[in-house]
Amino acid sequence: MSEMEPDITTEPKKKSKVGQFLAKWGGLTFFLLMIAAIVVLAVMKISFGQWLADLVIKFHDRYGPWGIYLGVAIISVFGNLTVIFPVPYSVALIVIGAFVPGVNPIFVGIAAGFGAGIGEVSAWLIGRGGQEFIKSEKTERMKKYIEKGWAPVLIFIFAATPLPDDAFLVVVGFTGYSVVKTLFWCFLGKVVLCTFTTAIPVWIQNISPDFAATLYRLFGINYEDAINGIVSETPPTWQDIVISTSVWIGIIIVTFALISIDWDKVFHRVKDKHESHPPRALKKGVKFHPHDEEEQEEPIPKNAQSTKNDKK
Repeated sequence: MSEMEPDITTEPKKKSKVGQFLAKWGGLTFFLLMIAAIVVLAVMKISFGQWLADLVIKFHDRYGPWGIYLGVAIISVFGNLTVIFPVPYSVALIVIGAFVPGVNPIFVGIAAGFGAGIGEVSAWLIGRGGQEFIKSEKTERMKKYIEKGWAPVLIFIFAATPLPDDAFLVVVGFTGYSVVKTLFWCFLGKVVLCTFTTAIPVWIQNISPDFAATLYRLFGINYEDAINGIVSETPPTWQDIVISTSVWIGIIIVTFALISIDWDKVFHRVKDKHESHPPRALKKGVKFHPHDEEEQEEPIPKNAQSTKNDKK
């Protein structure tokens, strides 16, 4: 009589409490820490915007323009290296475009695109590992588009726009799509996004210096010192501190909302709402057949409709 083999069932490993917390609240925690840091600087009567501008100018004075491009690449690597903590590295690109004299937005875009492409490998590797948490109805829909051959176009669009490309690249890795092709299309998209982001302050300064000065003031930055590429020694007023702190916190909140919103759900809700409310041209009681648009049934009288239901 043979002995029965023990029933061995393999269950997926549960995440640690720290891992569960980071997966659920990591992004929010990071943004709250950013807000707290800006508030602490404000209490010390230090403008966060001016602090960033002075930091970039000091870096440029020490390492020169090529040091700036190298710094951009490093910032972009870490800005795209993590899925849990979405780092808004585009702020650094805007500051560099605004305060580094003679900066070339195209070179900045290439350096940032190179770093961002390397950083995005983390999202691809997470998807390649096939973690359970990415198996959802949303990822299955995205997976179908990738399998239909839309991967290059979608990777480029997600990389070249503010859309949350980390989550999408996780799905790309999950489907087994080539990492080389992923990096190539991601690099091109990031170059477009980062070049445009860096060029925005340059365009504003050239088109309307007065508007640029007002905009810089809103972010707590001394415009005259910034365009001259020197570290500002003029202390800000409390009014400037309050205004710039409010602006920075508002930008952080909007950025977090854009990253956190499930745009796929929003699209389907709008679509379902539109389908549930037919056009006004279709009067109440008139049945419309999409397969035969020319033929429409006449309105059914209420008495006839009730009689028909009674027969059923």
